[in-house]
Amino acid sequence: MKKDKKSEVYRDGRYVLGREDGVPYITVAGEKFTLSCHPYEPCLYITDKDGNMTAVHNAFDPLSVLWAFSKGTTVTSITGREYDAEDFCRMVEYAEGMYNIGIDEAEKVFGDRPKKENPETKKKEDMPAVTGKAPRPEAGVIINDEKVAAILEEYPDSVIDFCLVKNEEFGRGRNAHWFALLWASRALFIDDDDEVIWHFDVGKADAERISVDELFAPVDKNGKLNYRTAFLRPPHTNDYKNADFDRINSALFPKGTDGLEVFKWTTDWTDYFDEGREWWGTLCLTVYDKNLDRFVVILASATD
Repeated sequence: MKKDKKSEVYRDGRYVLGREDGVPYITVAGEKFTLSCHPYEPCLYITDKDGNMTAVHNAFDPLSVLWAFSKGTTVTSITGREYDAEDFCRMVEYAEGMYNIGIDEAEKVFGDRPKKENPETKKKEDMPAVTGKAPRPEAGVIINDEKVAAILEEYPDSVIDFCLVKNEEFGRGRNAHWFALLWASRALFIDDDDEVIWHFDVGKADAERISVDELFAPVDKNGKLNYRTAFLRPPHTNDYKNADFDRINSALFPKGTDGLEVFKWTTDWTDYFDEGREWWGTLCLTVYDKNLDRFVVILASATD
């Protein structure tokens, strides 16, 4: 695809935000900085004309930010703060030159002003998660798949939580999976009243890529927890069979498994997994289906 030579998504008296020859950039009072991100972690890099770089950890993929602003929508950081284009520019200007800074520190530029409301936000009832747990209103990338939800409801004794997340061009590879995990966490771990059910910090999560064969591996004879084991062998026994496991995955991945990319995540970043760490085990997977251009987030943690 041919890259645009230069395009702008935002301009005011102080800032210009756009892309030149495919590279995101911002100008602050006439001074230009390029914007990039780490390919394996959510880290925004701000680089000046002399090559000096500032890293804003747990921040944004700038291409995703530009895409959102070009569509007239906002973006939300891991802290829950909603950004329009001006907010993003202010944060970048504040962080630039600090070399290494966390997004929570960079957001001090906003003081204690209340978060903005996004007029594009849909109502909660328009986008339930397939788990039956209602997502927060701003979790607009959560997919409502009624067929999947209906099948999952037939397995009330399952200890696995599922969440379907749209691919909102959050980048590629691990970075895209990280954002999917973030959105699923916001949907599952925070209730309608903005109360935290389980505390989480996705910025602390780490991952490794695993094969599709590993994802659907048989029950481990040594008791090691994997996806199939979590479904068939929870602490409180059920009568589910391999055919039930296959039925659920046929609904989740209706176009087959050839287009799947799988990451297995650590589980020390949220107290959702505390019970499972007692003895049974914990499981955290993100599966990207390129045929449907969506993620399936799979979480499991249980105790007796």
